[in-house]
Amino acid sequence: MSSEEIKPFHAGLIALTGLPNAGKSTLLNTIIGEKIAIVSHTPQTTRNAIYGIKTTKEYQAIFVDTPGFHSPKNSLNKAIVQQAIDSLSIVDVICLLVEAGGKRGKDFNNLVSLIKDAPQEKILIITKIDAVPKETVYKTAEEIFPLCKFKHVLPVSAVKNINVDTLMNLLYDELPENIMQYDEDLITTQPEKFLISEYIREQIFMRLRNEVPHDTLVYVEDYSDKSKMMEINAIIYVNRESQKGIVIGEGGSMLKKIGTAARQNLESFFDKKVRLNLWVKVKENWVARPEYLDMQGL
Repeated sequence: MSSEEIKPFHAGLIALTGLPNAGKSTLLNTIIGEKIAIVSHTPQTTRNAIYGIKTTKEYQAIFVDTPGFHSPKNSLNKAIVQQAIDSLSIVDVICLLVEAGGKRGKDFNNLVSLIKDAPQEKILIITKIDAVPKETVYKTAEEIFPLCKFKHVLPVSAVKNINVDTLMNLLYDELPENIMQYDEDLITTQPEKFLISEYIREQIFMRLRNEVPHDTLVYVEDYSDKSKMMEINAIIYVNRESQKGIVIGEGGSMLKKIGTAARQNLESFFDKKVRLNLWVKVKENWVARPEYLDMQGL
């Protein structure tokens, strides 16, 4: 290969932003090839900005999966939205993810206003294209593309892996020439305790409804990581006494389902046996208490 054919190495940060349930975490997991961001059908599942790293011989793309942009209603929501806003200021490229045919409103308009004057290059990604007719995809793109100075628009299905490679080629061109920022084997900057708590929280969101998932906090008290076994002790905090029984379930049935599913996913991720011990405790109105927001890194 001649020197002219050698592509320069590019590295930088990319924000994945959008409304709740736009498909940001699913896309990140598909790109990385591992589940480092939890996913559920419930909006506002993501609370913290998740960093995922994709490294090849040609680039290192550092993705920031931001919490879904929404109007905050309490201290927890305010901290979550602030995480999304802060993440946009540090990246090289902004990707706005919009669900094909999805509902948009005031929150979406506020998000567009936030990013449209940002100096970074912007890419419009139309998501979940496998679930709607092509006409819906085209209509969504036509409605949104004029709202902001997007350099590219790309329809993507993370579930079907449609156009994900094309997206990575576009991002390579937009990232600056740079040296590798992280070890090439690293796929996330999140500490293990955070990942463990997220796997547990994912099961809460998948199995409980209404306000209960949003009112839970998972705190990993401690864990021991040995060569063949990981033992984890974690507390699920709820906002009110009435929510404790919902999380535990009749005869402990719901807590057992949450724990079993989380343990199986943790065993798959860490590739070892996991013993997961869960307790449920009440902390009245923890969503408004700074010390509990700090426990989540918010």
